[in-house]
Amino acid sequence: MIKGIGVDIVEIKRLNKAFNKWGERFQEKVFTPREIQNSQLKGRAKLTYLAGRFAAKEAVFKSLEEGINWRDIEILAAKNGKPYLHFGKKMKEVMSKKGIKNILISISHDNNYAIAEAIAVGEQ
Repeated sequence: MIKGIGVDIVEIKRLNKAFNKWGERFQEKVFTPREIQNSQLKGRAKLTYLAGRFAAKEAVFKSLEEGINWRDIEILAAKNGKPYLHFGKKMKEVMSKKGIKNILISISHDNNYAIAEAIAVGEQ
């Protein structure tokens, strides 16, 4: 049963402005060490990769109808490249309280934008 849906789109140029203004403080506030490390391993531009993760985190927040710490949601990729969520303790508590068993995500981007969708699923 679908418990919530969220979608977010980010202009990559806008995220770049945030990086330029706040530098590593912004990066460390929003992204986990593994997300930052993985962004450096990808063949595509780091900014585009992180913009997709930023949009996905926003979409997750919207699917929950509740704010969580940015770093309590970690977005990793399976060997085939499919993104998946790794949940921190607070995130697991919120999901349990709302009867959510999993959150599915999809991320896409082009030259100017990154977009993501999150679907929170649980039992009936």
